[in-house]
Amino acid sequence: MRQIPLVVTGFGHVGRAFVSLLREKREDLERRYGLGFQVLAVARTEGCFYTGGPLDVRQVSRGGYVWTDGNPCWHKGLAVTEIIGRQDPGGGLVECTRSNLETGEPGLSYISAALAAGWHAVAASKGALVVGLPKLKAAAAENGTFLKFSGAAAAALPTLDVGIFSLAGTRIEGIQGILNGTSNFILTRMSEGLAYDEALKEAQDRGIAEADPVHDVGGWDSACKILLITNACLDTAYVLKDVHVTGITGLGPDFIRSAGREGRSVKLLATAAPGRQGGRWSLDVRPSLIEASHPLAHVNGTEKGITFLTDSMGSVTLTGGRSNPRGAAAALLKDLINIFRPPF
Repeated sequence: MRQIPLVVTGFGHVGRAFVSLLREKREDLERRYGLGFQVLAVARTEGCFYTGGPLDVRQVSRGGYVWTDGNPCWHKGLAVTEIIGRQDPGGGLVECTRSNLETGEPGLSYISAALAAGWHAVAASKGALVVGLPKLKAAAAENGTFLKFSGAAAAALPTLDVGIFSLAGTRIEGIQGILNGTSNFILTRMSEGLAYDEALKEAQDRGIAEADPVHDVGGWDSACKILLITNACLDTAYVLKDVHVTGITGLGPDFIRSAGREGRSVKLLATAAPGRQGGRWSLDVRPSLIEASHPLAHVNGTEKGITFLTDSMGSVTLTGGRSNPRGAAAALLKDLINIFRPPF
């Protein structure tokens, strides 16, 4: 069995879900893939949890909360880059820090250091990828490492797997996606009669929406995802300012109910469409009216969906995928398995 050292950066909802999922799946990973993943360090902005050997979640948290005070495993000021530098090449960085969409930090530095040290990287956070994907891809190629980011591109919905691998040999002629579960839940509840504020409060009460939901309802989460999907599948280098973004705030229930009476749905649709004669693609996020015959019309609640329009395989749609930290953690684990599993 192959033992793989891992370093996890960030220990919020997704980081904790990943560590828990790794423990839950340990025997299955060994039996099916011959892989044993060992978390050597968990990094936060102020320092790292590190013992020099495999960490147990009980050494990182107590009662569901991060445990630093009086913890012998906690090293304030210890940089994750220093820990990776002590290891042999071939480990894996699991990047789960909170995204900064302007600087890409701290994830950008973490991923860059890992790739330079010969470590592979998988990411659920979007900041580093939105800001620096072309350079990170080049660094991975230069160092013979892999950079995968299913967790940042709709998480449990396998957008990149389909767009890059399943559609190989096709020409992608358009992408349409419902990529944010929070906004889709709110629009679904509004179609059922709730006002925007009522639907948002329900989403927050149920843990679907954050206390500050602007990233989701403002359309920026969807913008990041359509940007990453487009750049990854088309090998382009668009940036966030290339995406035209309109969120769902300000939408009235009368407009949504009226669309329903006409047999149509209102969805926060993220699209990528080619320009004329091979020109620049148009990237767009906005509330859109879609017909009942559209393959994404019945993607409701927290579910997500994406449609690829191709020249030779026609329209290919996939829907579903868990929209919560466990779903994002599962996407991280999938990427790790596909990096390290034996070829078949």
